[in-house]
Amino acid sequence: MAGLLRRSSRNHLFRHPGQLVLALLGVALGVAVVVAVDLALESAFRSFALAGEAVSGRATHVIGEDEGLDEQLYIRLRVEQGIRNMAPLIRDDVALAPDSDDRYTLYGIDPLIEKDFRAAWQKQSAGGDSGRLLRKLLTEPNGVLIGERTARRLHAAAGDTFLIRTATGLHVLTIIGLIEASDAVAEQLLDKVIVADIATVQELTGLYGRLSRIELMLPEGAEQGPILEKIRRALPENLRITAVETQAQAAREMTEAFSVNLKALGLLSLLVGLFLIYNAMLFLVVQRRGLIGILRALGVTRWEIFGLILREALLLAVIGTLLGTLAGIGIGRFLLPSVSATLSSVYFATGSDTLLIAPEQIFKAVALGIGASLLAVLPPAFEATQVSPAAALARSRLESGSKRMVRLGLGFGLLLIALGLAVIELSESSIRFSLAGIFLLMAGFALLTPAATLGLMQGIGRLVESRSIIGRLPVRLISAEISRTGIAMAALMIAVAATIGMDLMITSFRQTVSDWIRTSLQGDLYVTLTGNPAAPGKAAKNRKLKAAIQALPGVDATSSVLRTSLPAPTGPLPAAVFDLNERSHAGFLLLQQSEAVWERFEQKPTIFVTEAFAYHHRLKLGDTLTLLAPTGPAMYQVLGIYADYSGDRGHIAMSRRQYLRHWPDLGFTGIGVYARREAGITELEKSIRRTLSAGQTLRSARAIYEASMHVFEQTFAITETLRGLAAGIAMIGVFGALTALQLERARQIGILRAIGLTPAQLYRLIATETGLMGLCAGLFALPVGCLVAYELIFVIYRRAFGWTMAFHFHPEMLLYGLLLAFGAALLAGLWPARKMARINPAEALRME
Repeated sequence: MAGLLRRSSRNHLFRHPGQLVLALLGVALGVAVVVAVDLALESAFRSFALAGEAVSGRATHVIGEDEGLDEQLYIRLRVEQGIRNMAPLIRDDVALAPDSDDRYTLYGIDPLIEKDFRAAWQKQSAGGDSGRLLRKLLTEPNGVLIGERTARRLHAAAGDTFLIRTATGLHVLTIIGLIEASDAVAEQLLDKVIVADIATVQELTGLYGRLSRIELMLPEGAEQGPILEKIRRALPENLRITAVETQAQAAREMTEAFSVNLKALGLLSLLVGLFLIYNAMLFLVVQRRGLIGILRALGVTRWEIFGLILREALLLAVIGTLLGTLAGIGIGRFLLPSVSATLSSVYFATGSDTLLIAPEQIFKAVALGIGASLLAVLPPAFEATQVSPAAALARSRLESGSKRMVRLGLGFGLLLIALGLAVIELSESSIRFSLAGIFLLMAGFALLTPAATLGLMQGIGRLVESRSIIGRLPVRLISAEISRTGIAMAALMIAVAATIGMDLMITSFRQTVSDWIRTSLQGDLYVTLTGNPAAPGKAAKNRKLKAAIQALPGVDATSSVLRTSLPAPTGPLPAAVFDLNERSHAGFLLLQQSEAVWERFEQKPTIFVTEAFAYHHRLKLGDTLTLLAPTGPAMYQVLGIYADYSGDRGHIAMSRRQYLRHWPDLGFTGIGVYARREAGITELEKSIRRTLSAGQTLRSARAIYEASMHVFEQTFAITETLRGLAAGIAMIGVFGALTALQLERARQIGILRAIGLTPAQLYRLIATETGLMGLCAGLFALPVGCLVAYELIFVIYRRAFGWTMAFHFHPEMLLYGLLLAFGAALLAGLWPARKMARINPAEALRME
């Protein structure tokens, strides 16, 4: 009997390749998107971690701050405290002399110590002769190592020279060797990296007696604790030692909302794919009702039938998951540049264009694909066990049973909606639980779709009651075969609702950000200053430049900002240090503020915090924040909370006057220029450019606005791609469901053709039915999409980023969603309609 079941299963699958392909597509596409998102994100994060290892090697802890360190601290730790396995490091951005926009990273290391850290230059040095390179690094004037990709970029080889520009002027460097990369990832990480002896870099940059950071390689286990405590006691009050793993974890936490958002969109594609799997497997069961009835009459038990369906599903799941994993790797390569660009623009530089594949990610995808497939096939498999021999040939019995399931789905859907709202309300700040709540809402509304369809068809049926049979038949067919049409419409409704929700959210966010940028840019022109903040004389040069700009004809006022980080008991906090004027005050969108806010901001130990910073650090107006100044802890009162969408973790804002009371002057990172009303901006821009030196750029407020909005569009490009994939999967599902439905109707269509229905009439009949299905799915998607947008704006993004956004309602988005659903269903029905219109009535009547 087992052999008979296997043969019947195999023969049926091979006789219906279309349904086989549909089931495989459902698994493969859903898994592919999940795998692609996971691989792209992990590759970007992994490349960020590997970038540090390219030069630093196996460092476990780091000591450092923005203004750099006195190298005497390194000497005290090594000589007086006896700390070993430490490496000093200097890092600075330099430019190639011919092209100031082409930036390279210059690292200064101690080659005698660095070899213990096994950095990339030690492990992959050209020719394996690291000893020779070591000697040349120490003895060759301005000798440097570069990666092979950098050498190709410079069209240079070992022994050649090239020019760079630093804060101290132009310098000629000699390439003493190339760092060979073991793979594409290592080659990429070493791109635009220049490695030199630390004394050489101090001379090139003028950072005499200064270090960027100290890296340590501490033993693991119990030995690490006493050494860490010894180091902490020796450090000044404002310095902290941080584990490299902690820095990597902080980077992941910083981008958690972005990661969860992308993974949620990937899971949405899998959710839509589950409907494809369910629909395909249900069709395979329905097609074999007669065969299942005969097998039951021959003595096959219900559980043997259940096992047969599960084995088929398992086989399809394994094949589909493998195909989806391979496709996901390909899609991941396509998505990686977008993911890396977003991370680099908003969070930190990753520079990753190589996909890194980890076995655990593949295993997770396989488990997810197979598990989801088996879950989706349980209802059809259970239905197959309920088929009695007598009822097997009765289609009406199936549809009456389906209508009972519709009523059950209505109750269960309402339960899921209530549960989803409860999860969202009770999840507090958890992004994952909030997204789970939205998934429950969408699943609940999907279960309501068949019941809503029956109700809508009853209303439409009354309207077309007086029309011809061609006008009434599409409505009746949708209702009569709700077991097929309801699932296809539910899948399409979810995809369209997600599209509407994401469109409304993105449009609202875009408008909010646009209004914020226009308000923030109160100046006319902005100067960007680059360079190492610890470079000698940088602060004095910046102040001199600001004074020179202020003295130009046509300049009414100037302002400045320093982007830095300030030490706190919990770790360094991002900060913006402002020197403001009356006109620049309007650039702060203060959501909450105290009395006499600007006078107190300048005169008292007070700070502003961004809305995101206040949310993540649970700060309120009037609270105090402790910062670790070089002279000891300093308390600052929160004077105002303002809107800022430049980062999802936020920052603090402090007046320059209050900053200089405790910290050394690091100059500026930007200068704002406010022109007189009668001044010509073009002429003023030319005058300011004449005062700038290399590495200093000038942009208008309009140019900054356009660049900022470009970053915004780039940030959501990956979201648009994933949303399009989900919609594409839904369209494939509708196409497969309609194709299966028309093939199953072959006998009915043969009867209609036999009684005189022309091919053109049959074509219109099927096209009307599919268009009506799409229209209904679109109508159901409108309120669901608005609800999704509301939850995304006021719950998900508030909890993820701490931002408050305005809801900007655009009716054209709803019209677009409606047309999308209608057009997708109509297009999906074209081929089945064309195929059925050409069917031979005699052949159709003999098919069953």
